[in-house]
Amino acid sequence: KELGVNPTIASLSFGVTRKFLLKHNLDLEDPMEFNLSHNSLLMMSGTFQHNWKHSIPKEPVIKEPRINLTFRNIQEHL
Repeated sequence: KELGVNPTIASLSFGVTRKFLLKHNLDLEDPMEFNLSHNSLLMMSGTFQHNWKHSIPKEPVIKEPRINLTFRNIQEHL
């Protein structure tokens, strides 16, 4: 609720490349996979949060550091 109806979320990645998985709510069996590399910016907006599940899957061993900064606009409810 605090993100609003169709929020825009920006995710900025630094460090080691990680997999990013997307699954559409109507087709959970066929995920899409992207690599989030150093200095990559991922923007999620519109109905994305309503229609897609997203994750960075666990990996057994990661030997290099990674930092992710996520920006959201939190709306105050009156």
